[in-house]
Amino acid sequence: MRPPSLLAGLLAGALSASVGVVSGVAGTLLHLHWWGLALALATAVVVLGWLPPGGLRVAFALGWCVAVLRGVLEGPGGGFLVAADAAGWSLLAGSAVLLVASVATVRGRRTTPRGRADDPGLRGSAT
Repeated sequence: MRPPSLLAGLLAGALSASVGVVSGVAGTLLHLHWWGLALALATAVVVLGWLPPGGLRVAFALGWCVAVLRGVLEGPGGGFLVAADAAGWSLLAGSAVLLVASVATVRGRRTTPRGRADDPGLRGSAT
């Protein structure tokens, strides 16, 4: 099986980040309702679990966090989308957990002493 091309990987990462931004905006706008906060965080966790470990998860989580953090900043009229109340802090905490979980599940590539990336590990040698 051939690895995906660089362009396909970049497009998939951009799409994943875009989905993160859109869902983060929706979560930011609906977090004041208890059902909106629960739906937004549950959906983010499901999408994060559905994406494969690695760059796509991190791109989704970064897109989500950028949208939520933009809601924390003061707008041109002086207002905030995310207030310093229980719902706002819950949304921020959920965003932090989402980002940490996406980074924690990034797998590093293990190599053997000969430099191969197909190390069977503890399962034994295929020779």
